[in-house]
Amino acid sequence: MQATGPHPLIFTLPKLRETLLWHYRRLSETSRRLRFMGKVKENVLAKTANTSSPDVTFGVESDGAYRGILELYIIDAERAEIGLSVEDAYQGRGIGRALFRRGVAEARARRLETVDVHFLQSNQAIRKLCLEVGGDIRANGSECMSTIQL
Repeated sequence: MQATGPHPLIFTLPKLRETLLWHYRRLSETSRRLRFMGKVKENVLAKTANTSSPDVTFGVESDGAYRGILELYIIDAERAEIGLSVEDAYQGRGIGRALFRRGVAEARARRLETVDVHFLQSNQAIRKLCLEVGGDIRANGSECMSTIQL
């Protein structure tokens, strides 16, 4: 089945949390580490999904499930933070790039000034995406942060 383009996930909060949990569970251990910046046990993964309240969520659906999800958390009137994950079997197809650009565009449409992205130094894919949209990169040990000026 062909992947759909990034679209908003307009669900009730319980349904959104369930969708996030199933998506997180399908991530490999490596992809979970990259998404959550460390090893995540099942109970922590479930707690994270079950307490998550992103302000906007975009997904790419393929083969009957959301294979890539971007979460946009609005921190205050000027700033947001992005979380992004794509299942391993669907990486390298442009899904992450499409979601990332859609998330940045959404933040811009909401007249925010910056978007922050936290990631591990080893996550070259998200580093590249941040640089493509003009983000700076600051490293602190194995962790990095990019601030994208909108």
